[in-house]
Amino acid sequence: MKLIDIFRFRISANGSRDHADKIDMQMNESFLNRRSSERVALPAERPVYFTTAVDGMEVCLFVENLSMGGALLMCPDICESLRTGQRLSNGVLVLSDANSTQVNVIVRWQLWPRIGVQFDGISHDANAKISQLLRSLKASLVS
Repeated sequence: MKLIDIFRFRISANGSRDHADKIDMQMNESFLNRRSSERVALPAERPVYFTTAVDGMEVCLFVENLSMGGALLMCPDICESLRTGQRLSNGVLVLSDANSTQVNVIVRWQLWPRIGVQFDGISHDANAKISQLLRSLKASLVS
């Protein structure tokens, strides 16, 4: 029996099935919010940025790490003004001086000065460009 099964049994044995159901739901939500792809730390010599407008102000955020599913953004100036679940539309992921792609993101979590975002409705072109960058970064780590 797994630890979580023992925990559920202990709760249900105490007659608090509603509480056990709430815990199940929270655990399932937590599992669904986990990353589905490996994140790659971005080297300082190859910075990547995410630019977008927040409250009518253009912002440029440093991307600390990146995956096919999302990114970790440094945003000390606006972190506390963003909400979990907030969608940032029409952003641009600047992968290099000559390579960028439009992406929409959803804020999944925030802990000052960082936010974790998930790409939302990513295009085939954006997917290909991010994949190419991640492959080249991984290859440079191996060599």
